[in-house]
Amino acid sequence: MDSIKVAYLIEQCWHRVPGGTAVAAVDLAEEMCQLEGIDLIGIAANHKKAPKKPVPESMKVINSKFPRQILYEMWNKFNIPKAENLVKSVDLVHASGGAIPPTDLPLVATIHDLSWREQNDWFPPRGRRFAEEWLDKARKAERIICPSKATFDDLVKAGFDEQIIRILPLGVKSRNIDKKQVEDLLEKNSIDTPFVLWIGTIEPRKNIPKLLEAMELIPEIPLVLVGPKGWESELQSLIAPIKERVRIIGEVDEVTKHTWYKAASVFCFPSLMEGFGLPVGEAMSHGTPIVTSSTTATAEVAGDAALLIDPKSAGDIAESITEILNKPELAEQLSKNGLERAKKMTWKDTALATADIYREVIS
Repeated sequence: MDSIKVAYLIEQCWHRVPGGTAVAAVDLAEEMCQLEGIDLIGIAANHKKAPKKPVPESMKVINSKFPRQILYEMWNKFNIPKAENLVKSVDLVHASGGAIPPTDLPLVATIHDLSWREQNDWFPPRGRRFAEEWLDKARKAERIICPSKATFDDLVKAGFDEQIIRILPLGVKSRNIDKKQVEDLLEKNSIDTPFVLWIGTIEPRKNIPKLLEAMELIPEIPLVLVGPKGWESELQSLIAPIKERVRIIGEVDEVTKHTWYKAASVFCFPSLMEGFGLPVGEAMSHGTPIVTSSTTATAEVAGDAALLIDPKSAGDIAESITEILNKPELAEQLSKNGLERAKKMTWKDTALATADIYREVIS
């Protein structure tokens, strides 16, 4: 078979908070660009600034003449401009997460989760409207890719034919962090005790208020929150009861983020809903013991590398954090399990499986 030329949505990289969907789109694209027989061309809106999440160097990107808001409205309302008018002579279109570019060609759509349907206050109204329109447009896709059984079940519940859905877990891109980097980071932030780490985009479904409630039940242990502010993310009043123990770090670069993972005693991610939960995979890649939700995709990702909790119970969260802090042998076992699981979660495997889906659709 000749090389398959794919118009691949990469607009997520320019979002104000690129988040996990941009990370997944970029890390997958990097691996896809290495595969023989796949020619990936990025498509995006018109931008004056560089993307917040850099696109793969090996991928050519073609920008529409329209800025994002106009482009998204035109895609949703008028079905123009079609992806094949942006990128000539393509064989298929891959909507890699979020928007669905209109096309008359075979379409593959990645849907990470349906979290906007779960609770109205988790997303702004405009975001929910766009997401619902994209979900509707995804119904014409030949194949739907999702990262977990949890999202698969939600898609079937939303009326998608399970025969066209493929579960492809995301990969984990680790970084080697040495002891000196960890020591420097802890010294810079005046931390000299065990501490609990949370990393992600600060938004309602991440359940940070319940994590803070749990930390009130654990004396003396610091909590470090790393990541950009998303939707409805005012924390100051929430941290008031344990303010002296909470460090709000904000957005950091990739190396600093991975240094925090390596430094942490416990990584706690009590999210109410995830399509996958990349931070859990990243924490595992550093052998950091994990506490995460039993009720969403993070349970699938973490497996035996975590203590699974009811994310709505502060007591449950606090008890599991304390158990890891007080039982070195448990922490060591979780660490070992996490390292083993993370080694098996590669973007190369995800890319190879994605290429197989492209071939399936084309043939």
